[in-house]
Amino acid sequence: MNEPYNKSHISIGANQKLVKKSPHTPDLLNSLQSDLAKMELWRCHQCGQCTAVCPSGKHGGIMTREIMERAAEEALLLQEEESIWLCAMCNSCSERCQLGVDPAFVITLLRQAAASMGNCPRHFADEAKLFQTTGMSFPSTGMTRKLRKELGLPELCMSQKTVDEIRSIVRRTSMGRVDVE
Repeated sequence: MNEPYNKSHISIGANQKLVKKSPHTPDLLNSLQSDLAKMELWRCHQCGQCTAVCPSGKHGGIMTREIMERAAEEALLLQEEESIWLCAMCNSCSERCQLGVDPAFVITLLRQAAASMGNCPRHFADEAKLFQTTGMSFPSTGMTRKLRKELGLPELCMSQKTVDEIRSIVRRTSMGRVDVE
């Protein structure tokens, strides 16, 4: 039988198998549990306002209310969860929440943990790799160069110093824990 809900201890992942791929998994889950406990998910009363304003949800994507419920009930398998990657990160849900629970930030925390466990869609990993190697989050294509020229904008060129600084920042953040290879 489950223990009664205790707002001071949310244990996402307590029933999960640890993923051996990530050396950060045990610390990661402890950190996630602590961060989510501070979010006071127990305040969410499942009104559905977050889902009602979600552009992704309107098109069959993420169901924000469901994610919030599953996070509070410890029912997310982050190494397999796909719906958290369907969020557009527009923050409409957090702006609408009358209780200040901040679903967008909860989803951000879940994404960070999932990515550190190896659950990161390929297109996100590709973008992260491009960012770390070039300092840009999109490729500089012929069309990009043409449009910039037509608009009178300078050509995009990151100095090696800038790229090295970006790599240093990435290594010091949670993005540095994500395997982008």
